[in-house]
Amino acid sequence: MPEYGLELIEKKIKDKLVNELTRTGLLFRLFSRVKEEISINDKFSRKTYSVDGNKMQDLIGFRITTYFSDDLKIVVDLCEKLFKKIELVYDEPNTEVFKPLRKNMICQIPGEENIIFNEIKTGNRNFDLIDNTFEIQFRTTLSEGWHEVDHLMRYKCKTDWEELIDESRMLNGIYATLETNDQALKALFDDISYRHYRSKKWEAMLRNKLRLRFRLEAFDPDILSYLNANPQIGKNIFKLNRNKIINTYVTSTLSFPVTFDNWIYFINFCFLDDGFIKSKTPSFLMEDFKTSLRGNHND
Repeated sequence: MPEYGLELIEKKIKDKLVNELTRTGLLFRLFSRVKEEISINDKFSRKTYSVDGNKMQDLIGFRITTYFSDDLKIVVDLCEKLFKKIELVYDEPNTEVFKPLRKNMICQIPGEENIIFNEIKTGNRNFDLIDNTFEIQFRTTLSEGWHEVDHLMRYKCKTDWEELIDESRMLNGIYATLETNDQALKALFDDISYRHYRSKKWEAMLRNKLRLRFRLEAFDPDILSYLNANPQIGKNIFKLNRNKIINTYVTSTLSFPVTFDNWIYFINFCFLDDGFIKSKTPSFLMEDFKTSLRGNHND
C-alpha cells in the first residue's frame, strides 16, 4: 500500500538525520510526518499544481528544532551535505522590515528511497501532482510553537485576517519577542561560560561554551590538574570561536563519544597543539584526527 511505502521512506530518511545529528552532539529535536489524504486535498485546493509544472514537494516532511539559534545554520549546512538540495529558503534578519524568518529546504528523495517512491507513483494518478522530494524545516525550540499556531490559525485561513491589521502585527510581535529571547538565551550561556572560566571550573566552562549533549563523565584528573596549573590553556579555549569549533567537527567524518576529554583532545589537535594534552590523546583517536582533519591542525 502507498501508506506503508511512504512511511518506510520517512523512516529511512529520518534514521539518516537522527544518526548524523546525534553524531554532532548538538541539542536538537526531530519531528516527521507523511501528509494525510485530507491534508493533501486541502493543499491541492489552495495551491495550483500541474503535471508539467509546479508539483507538491512536501508530501514527506521533517522539522529539526535546535535549542540554540546559532545552531540552525550548522544544521542547515549539515543537511546540504547529506542530501541533494533542490531549493533552500533561508531568510536573514532585515533591520528595516520585520517579518517571521523562513528556513526551509527542499531535497531530492535519495537512492533506494526514490526507487520505492517511483514504485508507489506507478499507476497511481494521485501522485501525478507530487514531486520526488521532501521538505526539511528548521526552527528553534522557542519559535516552534509560534510557527505551529501561525500555520494553522493564520496561514491556512488568510481571509480571516484580511482586516485584522493590528492583530496580525501583534501576532508577529510575539514572534519578535521569541526571536529576541533566542538571542538572550545564547548570550546567557555565553556569560555563564565566562563566569565558569573565571572560576577555573573547566567542565562547566566547556559544557556551557559548546552547548553539546555531554555525557556525565568527568575530566581525566591529569588533564584537570594540568588546566588548573596552566589556566592560559583554559583561556585559549574560551577565546576560540564556538561555531568554528563545531563546524570543524561537523564537516569532518569524525564520530566520537561526547565527553569532555574527547573534545579537549579534538580542540587541542585543531587549534592549540599543546604537548601535554597531545600526549594524553589516545593513539587511535589521534589517527582518526590525522585522517579526518588533514589541514585543520597545527602540525
